[in-house]
Amino acid sequence: MAPRWRILGALTLARASMGFQFQSVASAAPFLAPELGLDKTQLGWLIGLYLLPGVVIALPGGLLGARFGDKRVTLAGLGLMIVGGLWLAVAGSLPEANAARLVSGVGAVGLNVLLAKMVADWFEDRERVLAMSILVNSWPIGIGIALLLLGPLAELRGWHWAISSTAIFATLGFAAVLIAYSAPPKGPSPGVSGTGIGVLTGREWRLLALASLPWVLYNAAYQIVVSFLPFLFLESGLSVARAGALTAANTVLFVLSVQAGGIVLKRARRPDRICYAAIVGWSATLLLLSGESAPMAWIVLGGLLGGLPAGAFVTLPAEVLRAESRGAGMGVFFTAYYVGCAILPSAAGALYDHSGSARATLWMAASLALACFPAQFVFRRALKLTRP
Repeated sequence: MAPRWRILGALTLARASMGFQFQSVASAAPFLAPELGLDKTQLGWLIGLYLLPGVVIALPGGLLGARFGDKRVTLAGLGLMIVGGLWLAVAGSLPEANAARLVSGVGAVGLNVLLAKMVADWFEDRERVLAMSILVNSWPIGIGIALLLLGPLAELRGWHWAISSTAIFATLGFAAVLIAYSAPPKGPSPGVSGTGIGVLTGREWRLLALASLPWVLYNAAYQIVVSFLPFLFLESGLSVARAGALTAANTVLFVLSVQAGGIVLKRARRPDRICYAAIVGWSATLLLLSGESAPMAWIVLGGLLGGLPAGAFVTLPAEVLRAESRGAGMGVFFTAYYVGCAILPSAAGALYDHSGSARATLWMAASLALACFPAQFVFRRALKLTRP
Protein backbone atom coordinates (compact mmCIF):
# COMPACT_ATOMS: atom_id res chain seq x y z
CA MET A 1 0.00 0.00 0.00
CA ALA A 2 1.29 3.44 -0.96
CA PRO A 3 2.26 5.64 2.00
CA ARG A 4 -0.37 8.25 1.21
CA TRP A 5 -3.20 5.73 1.64
CA ARG A 6 -1.82 4.55 4.99
CA ILE A 7 -1.62 8.19 6.03
CA LEU A 8 -5.20 8.78 4.89
CA GLY A 9 -6.28 5.81 7.00
CA ALA A 10 -4.58 7.24 10.09
CA LEU A 11 -6.04 10.72 9.56
CA THR A 12 -9.49 9.28 8.91
CA LEU A 13 -9.32 7.30 12.15
CA ALA A 14 -8.32 10.45 14.02
CA ARG A 15 -11.24 12.41 12.55
CA ALA A 16 -13.69 9.57 13.26
CA SER A 17 -12.74 9.86 16.94
CA MET A 18 -13.98 13.47 16.76
CA GLY A 19 -17.42 12.42 15.54
CA PHE A 20 -17.52 9.71 18.20
CA GLN A 21 -16.66 12.17 20.96
CA PHE A 22 -19.05 14.83 19.67
CA GLN A 23 -21.97 12.39 19.73
CA SER A 24 -21.08 10.87 23.11
CA VAL A 25 -23.01 13.44 25.17
CA ALA A 26 -26.22 12.99 23.19
CA SER A 27 -25.91 9.19 23.20
CA ALA A 28 -25.34 9.04 26.96
CA ALA A 29 -27.80 11.87 27.69
CA PRO A 30 -30.65 9.75 29.15
CA PHE A 31 -28.25 8.79 31.96
CA LEU A 32 -25.88 11.76 32.06
CA ALA A 33 -28.49 14.53 32.10
CA PRO A 34 -30.45 13.38 35.20
CA GLU A 35 -27.29 12.82 37.24
CA LEU A 36 -25.87 16.26 36.38
CA GLY A 37 -29.30 17.91 36.61
CA LEU A 38 -29.38 19.14 33.00
CA ASP A 39 -32.49 20.38 31.23
CA LYS A 40 -32.66 20.14 27.43
CA THR A 41 -31.33 23.68 26.94
CA GLN A 42 -28.26 22.90 29.03
CA LEU A 43 -27.88 19.57 27.26
CA GLY A 44 -28.00 21.29 23.87
CA TRP A 45 -25.41 23.77 25.10
CA LEU A 46 -23.11 20.95 26.25
CA ILE A 47 -23.46 19.28 22.84
CA GLY A 48 -22.75 22.48 20.92
CA LEU A 49 -19.91 23.52 23.25
CA TYR A 50 -17.70 20.94 21.56
CA LEU A 51 -17.68 23.07 18.41
CA LEU A 52 -17.67 26.50 20.02
CA PRO A 53 -13.83 26.83 20.20
CA GLY A 54 -13.80 26.82 16.41
CA VAL A 55 -15.13 30.37 16.50
CA VAL A 56 -11.71 31.60 17.62
CA ILE A 57 -9.39 28.71 16.74
CA ALA A 58 -10.39 27.77 13.18
CA LEU A 59 -8.89 30.88 11.58
CA PRO A 60 -5.41 30.65 13.13
CA GLY A 61 -5.42 26.83 13.12
CA GLY A 62 -3.42 26.56 9.91
CA LEU A 63 -0.89 29.08 11.20
CA LEU A 64 -0.26 26.91 14.26
CA GLY A 65 0.53 23.99 11.98
CA ALA A 66 2.90 26.12 9.92
CA ARG A 67 4.66 27.37 13.05
CA PHE A 68 4.94 24.14 15.06
CA GLY A 69 4.38 21.43 12.43
CA ASP A 70 1.14 19.79 11.29
CA LYS A 71 1.88 16.49 13.03
CA ARG A 72 2.73 18.09 16.36
CA VAL A 73 -0.38 20.24 16.44
CA THR A 74 -2.56 17.28 15.39
CA LEU A 75 -1.13 15.12 18.17
CA ALA A 76 -1.62 17.96 20.64
CA GLY A 77 -5.27 18.19 19.56
CA LEU A 78 -5.78 14.46 20.09
CA GLY A 79 -4.08 14.78 23.46
CA LEU A 80 -6.56 17.44 24.53
CA MET A 81 -9.42 15.22 23.35
CA ILE A 82 -8.10 12.43 25.57
CA VAL A 83 -7.80 14.73 28.59
CA GLY A 84 -11.24 16.28 28.00
CA GLY A 85 -12.90 12.89 27.55
CA LEU A 86 -11.49 11.53 30.79
CA TRP A 87 -12.33 14.73 32.65
CA LEU A 88 -15.95 14.74 31.46
CA ALA A 89 -16.29 11.11 32.56
CA VAL A 90 -15.64 12.12 36.17
CA ALA A 91 -17.43 15.49 36.11
CA GLY A 92 -19.88 16.03 38.93
CA SER A 93 -21.49 19.31 37.92
CA LEU A 94 -22.48 21.32 34.87
CA PRO A 95 -19.59 23.84 35.22
CA GLU A 96 -17.08 21.01 35.41
CA ALA A 97 -18.71 19.25 32.45
CA ASN A 98 -18.58 22.49 30.47
CA ALA A 99 -14.87 22.91 31.19
CA ALA A 100 -14.09 19.32 30.21
CA ARG A 101 -16.15 19.57 27.02
CA LEU A 102 -14.39 22.82 26.13
CA VAL A 103 -10.96 21.19 26.49
CA SER A 104 -12.06 18.37 24.17
CA GLY A 105 -13.48 20.88 21.72
CA VAL A 106 -10.28 22.93 21.59
CA GLY A 107 -8.36 19.79 20.68
CA ALA A 108 -10.92 18.68 18.11
CA VAL A 109 -11.03 22.04 16.35
CA GLY A 110 -7.26 22.27 16.06
CA LEU A 111 -7.26 18.74 14.70
CA ASN A 112 -10.09 19.28 12.23
CA VAL A 113 -8.66 22.37 10.56
CA LEU A 114 -5.33 20.66 9.89
CA LEU A 115 -6.57 17.25 8.75
CA ALA A 116 -8.00 18.59 5.49
CA LYS A 117 -4.75 20.45 4.82
CA MET A 118 -2.65 17.34 5.51
CA VAL A 119 -4.74 15.23 3.13
CA ALA A 120 -4.51 17.94 0.46
CA ASP A 121 -0.72 17.92 0.86
CA TRP A 122 -0.52 14.21 0.07
CA PHE A 123 -3.10 13.90 -2.73
CA GLU A 124 -3.57 15.65 -6.06
CA ASP A 125 -6.24 16.06 -8.74
CA ARG A 126 -8.92 13.34 -8.80
CA GLU A 127 -7.26 11.36 -6.02
CA ARG A 128 -7.61 14.42 -3.81
CA VAL A 129 -11.39 14.53 -4.41
CA LEU A 130 -11.69 10.87 -3.44
CA ALA A 131 -9.42 11.26 -0.41
CA MET A 132 -11.30 14.32 0.84
CA SER A 133 -14.66 12.58 0.48
CA ILE A 134 -13.33 9.70 2.59
CA LEU A 135 -12.04 12.13 5.20
CA VAL A 136 -15.33 14.08 5.33
CA ASN A 137 -17.24 10.84 5.80
CA SER A 138 -15.23 9.93 8.89
CA TRP A 139 -17.27 12.42 10.96
CA PRO A 140 -20.67 10.71 10.46
CA ILE A 141 -18.96 7.31 10.74
CA GLY A 142 -17.73 8.26 14.20
CA ILE A 143 -21.20 9.53 15.07
CA GLY A 144 -22.77 6.30 13.83
CA ILE A 145 -20.44 4.17 15.95
CA ALA A 146 -21.32 6.27 18.99
CA LEU A 147 -25.03 5.90 18.30
CA LEU A 148 -24.70 2.13 18.13
CA LEU A 149 -22.42 1.57 21.11
CA LEU A 150 -22.64 4.34 23.68
CA GLY A 151 -26.33 4.14 24.59
CA PRO A 152 -26.16 0.41 25.40
CA LEU A 153 -22.79 0.90 27.15
CA ALA A 154 -24.21 3.69 29.31
CA GLU A 155 -27.23 1.52 30.11
CA LEU A 156 -25.02 -1.45 31.01
CA ARG A 157 -22.09 0.18 32.83
CA GLY A 158 -23.12 3.81 33.37
CA TRP A 159 -22.55 7.02 31.43
CA HIS A 160 -19.07 7.45 32.94
CA TRP A 161 -17.82 4.43 31.01
CA ALA A 162 -19.51 5.61 27.81
CA ILE A 163 -17.79 8.99 28.00
CA SER A 164 -14.45 7.39 28.96
CA SER A 165 -14.53 5.36 25.75
CA THR A 166 -14.12 8.58 23.76
CA ALA A 167 -10.67 8.99 25.29
CA ILE A 168 -9.82 5.43 24.22
CA PHE A 169 -10.90 6.17 20.64
CA ALA A 170 -8.83 9.38 20.61
CA THR A 171 -5.85 7.41 21.93
CA LEU A 172 -6.14 5.04 18.97
CA GLY A 173 -6.15 8.05 16.65
CA PHE A 174 -3.12 9.49 18.44
CA ALA A 175 -1.17 6.24 18.00
CA ALA A 176 -2.16 5.94 14.33
CA VAL A 177 -1.05 9.48 13.46
CA LEU A 178 2.13 9.16 15.51
CA ILE A 179 3.16 5.98 13.70
CA ALA A 180 1.84 6.53 10.18
CA TYR A 181 2.06 10.23 9.39
CA SER A 182 5.06 11.94 7.85
CA ALA A 183 5.34 15.17 5.91
CA PRO A 184 5.03 14.80 2.13
CA PRO A 185 8.33 14.61 0.26
CA LYS A 186 7.47 17.79 -1.61
CA GLY A 187 5.87 20.42 0.57
CA PRO A 188 3.68 23.27 -0.69
CA SER A 189 5.43 25.98 -2.59
CA PRO A 190 6.25 29.00 -0.45
CA GLY A 191 3.97 31.95 -0.90
CA VAL A 192 1.18 30.03 -2.56
CA SER A 193 -1.42 30.90 0.06
CA GLY A 194 -1.76 34.00 2.18
CA THR A 195 -1.17 33.99 5.90
CA GLY A 196 -3.68 36.65 6.98
CA ILE A 197 -7.23 37.62 6.19
CA GLY A 198 -5.95 40.79 4.51
CA VAL A 199 -5.35 38.78 1.34
CA LEU A 200 -9.12 38.41 0.84
CA THR A 201 -10.65 40.89 -1.58
CA GLY A 202 -14.02 42.54 -1.03
CA ARG A 203 -15.58 40.27 -3.64
CA GLU A 204 -14.15 37.18 -1.94
CA TRP A 205 -15.47 38.28 1.45
CA ARG A 206 -18.99 38.77 0.10
CA LEU A 207 -19.09 35.53 -1.85
CA LEU A 208 -17.43 33.58 0.95
CA ALA A 209 -20.16 34.71 3.34
CA LEU A 210 -22.78 33.39 0.92
CA ALA A 211 -20.81 30.19 0.27
CA SER A 212 -20.56 29.47 3.99
CA LEU A 213 -24.29 29.66 4.63
CA PRO A 214 -25.42 26.39 2.96
CA TRP A 215 -22.66 24.44 4.72
CA VAL A 216 -23.53 25.96 8.12
CA LEU A 217 -27.27 25.33 7.75
CA TYR A 218 -26.74 21.83 6.42
CA ASN A 219 -24.39 20.73 9.20
CA ALA A 220 -26.45 22.34 11.95
CA ALA A 221 -29.54 20.49 10.68
CA TYR A 222 -27.65 17.20 10.62
CA GLN A 223 -26.23 17.65 14.12
CA ILE A 224 -29.64 18.50 15.55
CA VAL A 225 -31.06 15.36 13.94
CA VAL A 226 -28.43 12.99 15.35
CA SER A 227 -28.59 14.70 18.76
CA PHE A 228 -32.38 14.78 19.24
CA LEU A 229 -33.85 12.08 16.99
CA PRO A 230 -33.12 9.43 19.64
CA PHE A 231 -35.24 11.44 22.10
CA LEU A 232 -38.13 11.33 19.63
CA PHE A 233 -37.86 7.54 19.55
CA LEU A 234 -37.66 7.38 23.34
CA GLU A 235 -40.85 9.46 23.54
CA SER A 236 -42.46 6.85 21.27
CA GLY A 237 -41.68 4.15 23.82
CA LEU A 238 -38.55 2.62 22.30
CA SER A 239 -35.58 1.50 24.40
CA VAL A 240 -32.32 3.45 24.51
CA ALA A 241 -30.58 0.75 22.47
CA ARG A 242 -33.35 0.66 19.84
CA ALA A 243 -33.46 4.46 19.56
CA GLY A 244 -29.69 4.59 19.07
CA ALA A 245 -29.77 1.78 16.51
CA LEU A 246 -32.45 3.48 14.40
CA THR A 247 -30.57 6.79 14.43
CA ALA A 248 -27.35 4.95 13.60
CA ALA A 249 -29.05 3.27 10.63
CA ASN A 250 -29.99 6.71 9.34
CA THR A 251 -26.38 7.83 9.82
CA VAL A 252 -24.91 4.81 8.02
CA LEU A 253 -27.13 5.55 5.02
CA PHE A 254 -26.04 9.19 5.26
CA VAL A 255 -22.41 8.07 4.98
CA LEU A 256 -23.18 6.04 1.87
CA SER A 257 -25.17 8.94 0.45
CA VAL A 258 -22.28 11.40 0.88
CA GLN A 259 -19.96 9.09 -1.06
CA ALA A 260 -22.55 8.42 -3.74
CA GLY A 261 -23.32 12.12 -4.00
CA GLY A 262 -19.71 12.91 -4.86
CA ILE A 263 -19.88 10.49 -7.79
CA VAL A 264 -23.34 11.55 -8.97
CA LEU A 265 -22.68 15.31 -8.78
CA LYS A 266 -19.37 14.95 -10.59
CA ARG A 267 -21.08 13.31 -13.58
CA ALA A 268 -24.36 15.25 -13.58
CA ARG A 269 -25.02 17.98 -16.14
CA ARG A 270 -27.05 20.03 -13.64
CA PRO A 271 -25.67 19.15 -10.20
CA ASP A 272 -27.39 22.07 -8.45
CA ARG A 273 -30.82 20.72 -9.35
CA ILE A 274 -29.90 17.40 -7.77
CA CYS A 275 -28.84 19.26 -4.62
CA TYR A 276 -32.12 21.19 -4.52
CA ALA A 277 -34.20 18.04 -4.97
CA ALA A 278 -32.22 16.13 -2.31
CA ILE A 279 -32.56 18.95 0.23
CA VAL A 280 -36.32 19.25 -0.29
CA GLY A 281 -36.67 15.48 0.00
CA TRP A 282 -34.56 15.28 3.16
CA SER A 283 -36.52 18.12 4.78
CA ALA A 284 -39.77 16.31 3.98
CA THR A 285 -38.57 13.10 5.63
CA LEU A 286 -37.66 15.02 8.79
CA LEU A 287 -41.16 16.47 8.95
CA LEU A 288 -42.65 13.03 8.40
CA LEU A 289 -40.43 11.54 11.12
CA SER A 290 -41.71 14.19 13.52
CA GLY A 291 -45.27 12.95 13.03
CA GLU A 292 -47.09 10.55 15.30
CA SER A 293 -45.31 7.57 13.82
CA ALA A 294 -41.73 7.12 12.62
CA PRO A 295 -41.72 4.43 9.92
CA MET A 296 -38.45 2.91 8.82
CA ALA A 297 -39.17 4.16 5.30
CA TRP A 298 -38.53 7.79 6.31
CA ILE A 299 -35.35 6.83 8.16
CA VAL A 300 -34.02 5.05 5.08
CA LEU A 301 -35.14 7.67 2.57
CA GLY A 302 -33.84 10.53 4.70
CA GLY A 303 -30.44 8.89 4.99
CA LEU A 304 -30.21 8.23 1.26
CA LEU A 305 -31.19 11.79 0.31
CA GLY A 306 -29.57 13.81 3.07
CA GLY A 307 -25.94 13.12 2.23
CA LEU A 308 -26.12 13.83 -1.50
CA PRO A 309 -25.44 17.61 -1.37
CA ALA A 310 -22.53 17.45 1.12
CA GLY A 311 -19.77 17.41 -1.49
CA ALA A 312 -21.29 20.32 -3.37
CA PHE A 313 -21.68 22.50 -0.27
CA VAL A 314 -18.17 21.94 1.09
CA THR A 315 -16.53 22.82 -2.23
CA LEU A 316 -18.33 26.15 -2.74
CA PRO A 317 -15.44 28.25 -1.33
CA ALA A 318 -13.08 26.75 -3.93
CA GLU A 319 -15.19 28.44 -6.61
CA VAL A 320 -14.52 31.82 -5.01
CA LEU A 321 -11.00 31.84 -3.61
CA ARG A 322 -7.74 32.43 -5.44
CA ALA A 323 -4.73 30.22 -4.69
CA GLU A 324 -3.09 32.96 -2.63
CA SER A 325 -6.23 33.54 -0.51
CA ARG A 326 -7.25 29.92 -0.05
CA GLY A 327 -5.70 29.43 3.38
CA ALA A 328 -7.28 32.51 4.92
CA GLY A 329 -10.57 31.92 3.13
CA MET A 330 -10.93 28.37 4.39
CA GLY A 331 -10.22 29.65 7.90
CA VAL A 332 -13.12 32.08 7.54
CA PHE A 333 -15.30 29.32 6.09
CA PHE A 334 -14.66 27.00 9.04
CA THR A 335 -15.15 29.84 11.51
CA ALA A 336 -18.66 30.41 10.16
CA TYR A 337 -19.29 26.67 10.34
CA TYR A 338 -18.27 26.49 13.98
CA VAL A 339 -20.33 29.54 14.97
CA GLY A 340 -23.51 28.05 13.53
CA CYS A 341 -22.91 24.52 14.77
CA ALA A 342 -22.10 25.70 18.29
CA ILE A 343 -25.17 27.93 18.66
CA LEU A 344 -27.96 26.12 16.82
CA PRO A 345 -27.97 22.81 18.78
CA SER A 346 -28.35 24.87 21.96
CA ALA A 347 -31.27 26.70 20.35
CA ALA A 348 -32.78 23.33 19.46
CA GLY A 349 -32.46 22.25 23.10
CA ALA A 350 -34.23 25.42 24.22
CA LEU A 351 -36.99 24.72 21.72
CA TYR A 352 -37.31 21.20 23.14
CA ASP A 353 -37.68 22.61 26.68
CA HIS A 354 -40.25 25.16 25.55
CA SER A 355 -42.36 22.70 23.55
CA GLY A 356 -41.86 19.64 25.73
CA SER A 357 -41.29 17.39 22.73
CA ALA A 358 -38.41 16.34 20.49
CA ARG A 359 -40.70 16.86 17.50
CA ALA A 360 -40.00 20.59 17.63
CA THR A 361 -36.27 19.95 17.15
CA LEU A 362 -37.02 17.93 14.01
CA TRP A 363 -39.11 20.82 12.67
CA MET A 364 -36.19 23.15 13.32
CA ALA A 365 -33.77 20.78 11.55
CA ALA A 366 -36.12 20.51 8.58
CA SER A 367 -36.37 24.32 8.36
CA LEU A 368 -32.59 24.74 8.47
CA ALA A 369 -32.09 22.07 5.84
CA LEU A 370 -34.72 23.57 3.55
CA ALA A 371 -33.05 27.00 3.86
CA CYS A 372 -29.99 25.52 2.11
CA PHE A 373 -32.02 25.64 -1.13
CA PRO A 374 -32.37 29.45 -1.38
CA ALA A 375 -28.92 29.94 0.20
CA GLN A 376 -27.22 27.97 -2.57
CA PHE A 377 -29.37 29.61 -5.23
CA VAL A 378 -28.45 33.11 -4.01
CA PHE A 379 -24.76 32.16 -3.98
CA ARG A 380 -24.97 30.95 -7.59
CA ARG A 381 -26.65 34.16 -8.69
CA ALA A 382 -24.12 36.34 -6.86
CA LEU A 383 -21.21 34.35 -8.29
CA LYS A 384 -22.54 34.79 -11.81
CA LEU A 385 -23.21 38.51 -11.42
CA THR A 386 -19.82 39.28 -9.86
CA ARG A 387 -17.64 37.03 -12.01
CA PRO A 388 -14.51 39.00 -12.93
